[in-house]
Amino acid sequence: MKSILSIAACAAVFSAAGFSHAAWLEKRGDDSDVLRLQAAFRDCEKKVEAPAENVSIPIETHPDGTVKSRITAKRAFLFPDSPFVWGQGIRVEQFKEDGKLHASLDAENCVLDRKTKSGWVAGAAKMVYGEATVTGRGIYFSLPDEFIKILSQSEIRAGHVGLDTRSLLK
Repeated sequence: MKSILSIAACAAVFSAAGFSHAAWLEKRGDDSDVLRLQAAFRDCEKKVEAPAENVSIPIETHPDGTVKSRITAKRAFLFPDSPFVWGQGIRVEQFKEDGKLHASLDAENCVLDRKTKSGWVAGAAKMVYGEATVTGRGIYFSLPDEFIKILSQSEIRAGHVGLDTRSLLK
């Protein structure tokens, strides 16, 4: 009964906040940004010349000026005529306003659009968000939406989520 009340309360909050389930599903089903970033990755990879090593680039800041998200890379190349950053051995981090790490994404490679704050990982990646770990290959992510889409070999591991496993054995 408690879970039904929780679901009803969440539905009431989302409804009051103007949340549209249909709009959310439509947005999540739209792969136009994924396709744009896949093409950008291929294009950028061809144009990389003498990438810098051990680079850290802030992507966005909190209102007080502290870093909200950044990308660090073992090898990176910034394209002066575009918002793209190409990197290998990358880590994308998001921080809370108090400076504590909120989420991280470690990947073999990546192209990140500094304007939209979204990116594409062609290789393998691992994301950590709280007690959850998500791994896979072919990963799209959006920092503003706090959204990740894994296209292959996905695996999700979660810490304690409050399930009573005894009920599964009945």
